[in-house]
Amino acid sequence: MFTEAHHTHPTAALIGILTLAALISLSGCSDFLPPEPTITPTLTATQTETPTPTIDWFPATPTPTQLPLPSPTPQPTLEDLRAGITERLVEDDFTDESLWETRQSPAGNIAFGNQNLTLAIARAGTSLTSFSQHRLPENFYLEMTLQTSLCQPGDQMGLLFWQQSGGDYYRLLIDCASQVRLELVQGGQTIVLVDWMTAARVQPGAPATHRVGLYVSRGLFQLYINDTFQFENRIAQNRSGGLGVFARTVSGNAMTIRFSDLQIYRTEAN
Repeated sequence: MFTEAHHTHPTAALIGILTLAALISLSGCSDFLPPEPTITPTLTATQTETPTPTIDWFPATPTPTQLPLPSPTPQPTLEDLRAGITERLVEDDFTDESLWETRQSPAGNIAFGNQNLTLAIARAGTSLTSFSQHRLPENFYLEMTLQTSLCQPGDQMGLLFWQQSGGDYYRLLIDCASQVRLELVQGGQTIVLVDWMTAARVQPGAPATHRVGLYVSRGLFQLYINDTFQFENRIAQNRSGGLGVFARTVSGNAMTIRFSDLQIYRTEAN
């Protein structure tokens, strides 16, 4: 009896191998593979940005400190002075021709007019002075009217007070350009106490009329013209003397001025 040998078909063997591979794959054959290396994440340093400065196109400015404005010093008025004016010493309407010096010359004349004393100059660079018989005390208030009928801007007129001699007195000057000046004349030398300054409310030129007031008390001199304060200055104390009037041509060839309505009062010392 013959025994039959069984031979496996090649195709069947290949199918078996593929089946086995599939089973291995499905059963987690990854366990038989080497483990994958663990990758540690590398920390990358974060670059810190340098802040860009912000430009202030409209910077705030400090508020300036407001300084207090100085309060103007109130100027004295004639009304303030009148309380200190006491008795009237002189009232001269220029009808008594014995009270003032007069003269006649080719250069000019000093003569009485209709209740006035007229100084008329006929040459350039000429001055005329007339002294009176009136005496001014240490403290006084004086008013007189000055009327110009002919003058040029640089020509001068004025009053002389506290006259001790022909070369010793105080002199107030007013020019025809509406400027004023105060001088002390001693020994023929002129000392300027207040230099030329423009007067307030004084009409320049001619014809023009000005009411001039001199207030003197305990060495304080104040000038008023047309009831308006002009300036003040310290002068001598304990002094008295005579009164005169003055005119001088400086820029013109002729000048005419009239002085009238003189009043002199005593004032109380403040």
